[in-house]
Amino acid sequence: MRKIKSSNENEMVYEFLKMEINSDRHRKSIESVLKEMQVSKDIIVNGNIISEQENTLREEILRSFRGWRNSKLFENFPIEIEWVWTEFDREDILKIMYIEYSYWNELSYYTGSPLEAAKYVLSGKPLYDMPTNGAIKDAQWLIKGNKFPPMIFLTDESEERYVILEGHGRMTAYGLVPVLFQKVSVLLGYCKREELAKWYGEMPNRPK
Repeated sequence: MRKIKSSNENEMVYEFLKMEINSDRHRKSIESVLKEMQVSKDIIVNGNIISEQENTLREEILRSFRGWRNSKLFENFPIEIEWVWTEFDREDILKIMYIEYSYWNELSYYTGSPLEAAKYVLSGKPLYDMPTNGAIKDAQWLIKGNKFPPMIFLTDESEERYVILEGHGRMTAYGLVPVLFQKVSVLLGYCKREELAKWYGEMPNRPK
């Protein structure tokens, strides 16, 4: 992993929303929040992270959409985080973990590892009555030479593990073709170890 340049929380919120509004799973939820707030989606797809007004609105969108700072995905989320743009390579994939969540737990055989999740995907078994072959299609897209947009991870000072905040589906695809996990752009947040563990959770078979 190589550090490229410094970032900040405003940019993280912006990038998170920008990735999620392009996903099939979350697009409608974000669009519903935007409609309720009477805000144009330009604030997400073509925003300005220097604008305090836009940053405040984006935080409100993320709060309504994902529970920013105090609930849902962001329950027990670390308070003090240093954000850095980084570039990840193949050897880093061994330390990348899904967040503790029922779907990702079962997909990865309770290890949190995208590499183990790839084995589940290749087995052809559904999960929660849903097919998992979407990751295979994404991996095939990578094989054709395409690139995914950036992902967002969290870690602590030890850098023993990198926990996915945004990009679980993309990492599953990389788990299928780890040789292509090279020069991957990641917005990485550094926080205290105890705060990371409080948010991330601990599973029996996961690295401590």
